[in-house]
Amino acid sequence: MKHAHFIRAAALTTLAGLASAFAIAQGTQPVRLIVGFPAGGSVDTIARAFAEQARVQLGTTMVVENRAGASGKIAIDAMMSAPADAATVLIAPASVIELGPMVLNTMKFDAIKDFAPIGRLAEYGFGVAAGAASGAKDIDAYKAWARANPSLSSFATPGLGTPQQFLGVQLQKTLGVELVHVPYKGGANSVTDVMGGQVPLLVTTEQVLVPYHGQGKLNTLFITSKRRNALMPDVPTAKEIGMPQLESVDWFGAFVKAGTPADKLSTWRANVQRVVASQGYKDEMKKLGYDVPNGQPADLAALMTAERNAWAERVKLSGFKPTE
Repeated sequence: MKHAHFIRAAALTTLAGLASAFAIAQGTQPVRLIVGFPAGGSVDTIARAFAEQARVQLGTTMVVENRAGASGKIAIDAMMSAPADAATVLIAPASVIELGPMVLNTMKFDAIKDFAPIGRLAEYGFGVAAGAASGAKDIDAYKAWARANPSLSSFATPGLGTPQQFLGVQLQKTLGVELVHVPYKGGANSVTDVMGGQVPLLVTTEQVLVPYHGQGKLNTLFITSKRRNALMPDVPTAKEIGMPQLESVDWFGAFVKAGTPADKLSTWRANVQRVVASQGYKDEMKKLGYDVPNGQPADLAALMTAERNAWAERVKLSGFKPTE
């Protein structure tokens, strides 16, 4: 009994130490979580889930601030002007942080130099699906249809300069068939048109495809994740169908300002890991259809550099020119 009491006391002491260190990192004011997209969207939802679990796990207060607009630029500008004191955190998809400066001339920042990543909060892959126009059930069937109907072969995405566009272009090069990009303003209409036969192919996120799986209106040909989606277990990965170059996983990350003191960075990273590893947080991400990363890379900046290089190659392959 004394031994058990000692273990419980030690555990409580450890938790108290983490909470105390976190309080030191954030100061007396609530931590600001800056989100560059509207309330109710995927980034906002994940930020709020993280804030709630931080309250439960660490007893700390975080306030989500939606700075929506300009493809995330308003939030990034707010982060760039914030002090490097660990009290302001940017929550954003890694693809926006890594890809943004390549596709928008207004994105004047360097993710590696200007921000310090403190953790991955959730991750997801992309998917390629065929609709009524081709009736393809697998990528080989679509390739055959595209060769027979080159003037009709195209792919829909949520918009210009998105990861989906560059993955679609890479798919075109890999298959060696015609694939004209049809950008939409958002994802809903692109799904509707592919199911209706107006566009034969869709490149989108896995989460968008899950509700349509097995219904016959939209056939997911493959996903770009490293492993199969538990909600679509019969859908192969890009690697499994012989296209490892299309393997790509985006993740929602938490970033502080570069120059944040090392001790505060260490505290943040330890606490992010604690929140993300909690069962409450995992359950919430599962409801939203996202995977929770298994631990954090030893060097997140190195991971971001590798991913940025991969996106740069895709952008170059597409011939895309940055816009305002």
